[in-house]
Amino acid sequence: MAASTPQDQLHPSMRSKRSPKEEAPVLAALLCFAVLCLGWIATMMYKGIIRDMDNKPVECSVELVEAKGLGRPAISPDAESPAIKLLVHVNNRHVFGMDHDGGSVVVSYAGVPLARGSTPAFFVGKKKTVTLAEDATSEGVGVPEDLLRLMLQERRSGVAQLEIDLLLFDQLYTCSVDLDGQIRAGRVNKLQSSFLHEIKDRFTGQ
Repeated sequence: MAASTPQDQLHPSMRSKRSPKEEAPVLAALLCFAVLCLGWIATMMYKGIIRDMDNKPVECSVELVEAKGLGRPAISPDAESPAIKLLVHVNNRHVFGMDHDGGSVVVSYAGVPLARGSTPAFFVGKKKTVTLAEDATSEGVGVPEDLLRLMLQERRSGVAQLEIDLLLFDQLYTCSVDLDGQIRAGRVNKLQSSFLHEIKDRFTGQ
């Protein structure tokens, strides 16, 4: 019987072990694959960070175009219904377009609602701005006498301001614009949820 060689005495898995030259291409391929995977992950993370940095909240501003029916008391026979024309500018700073079914606007003076309206449905593309014409009206006529007295006094002093509350994208925004002065446009500020209950009645008409 022939004597066994040292190679024959090795475990089968050890006898079939590849040489370093044979393993080098495999290891190189695995290394390249790992580098590509890490590069792809890093690229996606970088794009995500840049996207998040560039994704900013919506900004709105309101411009007062015309205000009628604010010069007579409600008891006056020639009193008119308050009618207020506004331009609502919506600046979509998100990195995606936005559809909106329409919102609501309330125009008040000294906390007393004078006119209400609805914004039309619209679409605004990513990083785009859209301007909406808004007509706020009232079912009643004139202005309550005490409120009109305050309004006339503040108009003479040049400090009369209308308060604009705007409900868009399920968010409530508010701003003030001069009734007679130079500041007839204002950037609306988003209200915190803790303040919503203070003006919700303005939208419901209660």
